[in-house]
Amino acid sequence: MKKTILAVAIPALFAASAQAATVYDADGITAELYGRMQFDITDPGEKDKSDIDGVGSARMGFKAKSEIASGVYGLARGEWQIRAENSGESAKQLSARHIYAGFEFDEGGTVVFGQTDTAFYQAVAATDIFNTYGYEAFTAIEDGRQEGQIVYNGEFGGFYVGASYQFRDENFKLGFGNPDSGIPAEPTQASLDQGYAATLGYNFDFGLGLYGGYHVEKFESFENGSVAGADKKNMALSATYSWEDLYLGAVYASTDLDGAELEGYDVVASYDINAVSLYTGYAAQEGKGDASSLGDTAKAFKLGAAYKFNSNMKAWAEYLSDGLEGADDQWTIAVQYNF
Repeated sequence: MKKTILAVAIPALFAASAQAATVYDADGITAELYGRMQFDITDPGEKDKSDIDGVGSARMGFKAKSEIASGVYGLARGEWQIRAENSGESAKQLSARHIYAGFEFDEGGTVVFGQTDTAFYQAVAATDIFNTYGYEAFTAIEDGRQEGQIVYNGEFGGFYVGASYQFRDENFKLGFGNPDSGIPAEPTQASLDQGYAATLGYNFDFGLGLYGGYHVEKFESFENGSVAGADKKNMALSATYSWEDLYLGAVYASTDLDGAELEGYDVVASYDINAVSLYTGYAAQEGKGDASSLGDTAKAFKLGAAYKFNSNMKAWAEYLSDGLEGADDQWTIAVQYNF
């Protein structure tokens, strides 16, 4: 389980995997290879289907780092999701997750160029503790990993500073669901002119962390140019608390697209008992303003348990009770090997 927001933000963005294998380490240059294999048995909660699905997936990545000058390093990372043959048609492709190069400074943080999370992700990362489910409160608010970015992350004592800028994207894609689930981002009919985000946070010595983020996306048009664009303004406030093996997290997030608003609330708790992690959470989202007619768009109560066989192998079971009218509950059992 992730114990602080910084344990989510910085390591997830740059460390990639605790099991990464070093394939080259000489003359100030390191290169590492990492990946995972996973199999999920799931009931997706679709009323018109009674079948239980079994789907495999894999993930491969590499990272490299070399010293440019004293305290200054060049770095690069590439990571791809590979879906099994029996996945949905749109998910069969090899999909990129993180593709970037940049610089790391001993005393000044890291700046990268390419595809990765926006700085706004760090403001909602507090409740990103599930393996399969989660993120129901942030649908259409936190838009997932984006291409064409400049992203800065820095730690200064207990302070965290993050900022990102996204260039023009005529084929804007939207991420859905748990960021770690491997679900490819969905293409939209929107054209983005530019986007920028900033997140600030502070982690106290006694286990409390407080974060706030703001993200503006300036769209040129929607529906392939047939509808004029507008600014999408996202904001989030989050808090975490860690004490020994207990973790608590809460996030409030909202978005406003030309008067159509969404508000989301997400709370989670986890407790580790040796190799076992027990965790739960509740997420809610509703339409506001011009989107009030949508009513409730998420009501999800979740339970999960994970077991680590060793540093490489783990298994988990998660259950989602969907409180929306007409929705069915979902569950999944999965096993994952990391290297």
